[in-house]
Amino acid sequence: MTPIGEHKVVIKTLLTAAERERVDAAQMDYVDTSDGKTFTVKDMKKVATAQRHELLKVSVVSIDGDAANCFDRLQKMFHPDYEFVLNEIEDRQKKAYQPTSAASS
Repeated sequence: MTPIGEHKVVIKTLLTAAERERVDAAQMDYVDTSDGKTFTVKDMKKVATAQRHELLKVSVVSIDGDAANCFDRLQKMFHPDYEFVLNEIEDRQKKAYQPTSAASS
């Protein structure tokens, strides 16, 4: 439940490879490259915002039991509620992608 509006937001614990690629690719509109290996960031704020928005779009399953227009509805929430959802997603992503002992061997 979000702290102010008390919205029930269902989020994904794990992203698919395609969803993670969408999040990573969101920055490409704001960087330049001549060789495909070296990148120059044109606008760091836009890079961060684009990735954050894409992460929210692929991660939020429903809000208050409704799956329609989740991203738009998130943006209309009070800022503390929006930040709460974003932080929950980021925390879960960090935990989900920590290497396990099998992966590090």
